[in-house]
Amino acid sequence: MSLASFKSACLNQAIILARRVIYSVRFAFRPVRVHPTSWVAWRSVLRVNSGGSITIGRHCDIHPFSMLLTHGGHIRIGDHSSVNPFTLIYGCGGATIGSSVRIAAHCVIIPENHNPGTDSVPLHRSGTTRRGIRIDDNVWIGAGVKVLDGVSVGRNCVIGAGAVVTRSAPPGAKVVGVPGRLIEGTAGPCAATGGSVGTCAGSPDPGH
Repeated sequence: MSLASFKSACLNQAIILARRVIYSVRFAFRPVRVHPTSWVAWRSVLRVNSGGSITIGRHCDIHPFSMLLTHGGHIRIGDHSSVNPFTLIYGCGGATIGSSVRIAAHCVIIPENHNPGTDSVPLHRSGTTRRGIRIDDNVWIGAGVKVLDGVSVGRNCVIGAGAVVTRSAPPGAKVVGVPGRLIEGTAGPCAATGGSVGTCAGSPDPGH
């Protein structure tokens, strides 16, 4: 090992040790688990409210002004994933994000929907449904994307900037538009036909 490599290894170990101490203080007495190889910006918000937990794997980047709020559910992020500025992720019905996932700025991932209000039951009393959101490995989510409750996004998907994903996407799909439209995929007979997301054969069950 060269001297430069040795110095780099020592510096990395010092950073990991420092982060271990910082995270243990910053998230003390809360169910927040962040691997010390991951970077969580000081101006990001990781908050456990009404129960739930937050787990972040190895070598992740949580950028300034991003917000992870449990709202009674669990947020789980795998390894080598990033959450960019001003992105909002709720736990609610459960948000599971895989490894090597890139989530651009200004995205919204909320695994909860309001039940519509009526004249007899106003919206604030109508309750919510919580089915959960799952985003598998190697997914690239462009800026300003909204992922709604009940959606599963398969491995190797690309979600175009500004898309609103209302239904599940099979592995390898490319999704664009409002509401999200499948323009290319590797699974099912309707790949690359422009069918609605979630209508392809083999599309994941959003409840799993």
